[in-house]
Amino acid sequence: MENAKGSRLFVRISAYVIGLLIMTLGVAISVKSNLGVSPVSSIPYTMTCVIGLEMGKATILFHGILVLFQILLLRRAFQAKNLLQIFAGILFGYFTTFCNSLMVFFPDPTNLIVRLAMMLFSTGLIAFGLFWYVPADIIPLAGEGAMLAISKTIKKPFPTVKVAFDVTMVSISLITCLVCLHSLGSVGIGTIVAAVLVGMELRWITKKCGAQRDAILGVTKKETAQSPLLAIMKQEVYTVSEETSIRDALRIITEKKISGVPVTDGSRNLIGFLSDGDILRFLADVEPLFINASALQELPNFEERTKELMAMRVRDIAKKQVISVGAEMELGEVCQILTENHIKKAPVLENQYEQHHKICAAKNDVNKKTDTSRSIRLFFCFNKSKS
Repeated sequence: MENAKGSRLFVRISAYVIGLLIMTLGVAISVKSNLGVSPVSSIPYTMTCVIGLEMGKATILFHGILVLFQILLLRRAFQAKNLLQIFAGILFGYFTTFCNSLMVFFPDPTNLIVRLAMMLFSTGLIAFGLFWYVPADIIPLAGEGAMLAISKTIKKPFPTVKVAFDVTMVSISLITCLVCLHSLGSVGIGTIVAAVLVGMELRWITKKCGAQRDAILGVTKKETAQSPLLAIMKQEVYTVSEETSIRDALRIITEKKISGVPVTDGSRNLIGFLSDGDILRFLADVEPLFINASALQELPNFEERTKELMAMRVRDIAKKQVISVGAEMELGEVCQILTENHIKKAPVLENQYEQHHKICAAKNDVNKKTDTSRSIRLFFCFNKSKS
């Protein structure tokens, strides 16, 4: 048993180190393309461009600053094990130096098509590196640690913090380069492309090869359940059935101070979702974006619509098309799905990885079984913002 655990740990450490190396190779190629680096590397590269500090050393310094930031932010809540992020940063920095040194053997590209190709290839490498680095679950990089610390302190969902963090890093880099270099410096089209493509490429790679990778790493469902995604989810979920009255559903939404409830069948399979927006939309007969609760009462038919609503069942107005995410997904992937679909919450389903980007449509016949992609146990709901 101990030999098996030791062997598994060795495999995971190897995957972690190889993943970091592949990521830094992607960063080095993006630097070589001179079209802008990914958001997470923008600050170290800016330090290189502005003060001439070698990028690997700048990366180590930046990780140290982020760990210090976590200590100041969390204070007594800071855990000593998070100091290991410094060692992860040192490894990442040395890999950055090594990969950048490899680039000197290649001529600087002058053809725009070649530079674009290098930029796109770099995003694929970064995604492939993340594919191995993240599930190895050894030591998080300081950037991720800082975002988790901010999320915990201000009580905001990690995806929201990640977007703000990336935007802040890019903004600081852009302003610094404009002031000191009178150019975009580390920021360019590659920065935007990386922010969009890396997550998409990671999802595609995971969909195709995730099961094989997990088998190699020995990742179990129990370990998946300990992912950062689960750490910030609302795991106490209140559900309703299609036959629940709107009156009862509204009481749950009001008493529990939530903005919506998943609709499930007798086997806890997700078959719909009822939100406060669905209720406002019915009462006002317009998109809820343009109306609030106080304005509803001024509508001429408010009382009639309210009486009609109170006599209805959940099945009458709940959405039958639900965008859900998988418990095994990375936080950045979930954030991108929410952003792309303009939603602030999504049910989190077990074993949902391959179906995460599908719109899971329930049939009009409520007695008819849904397709197998929806026959998955719902166990909590992710909310991008406070209910």
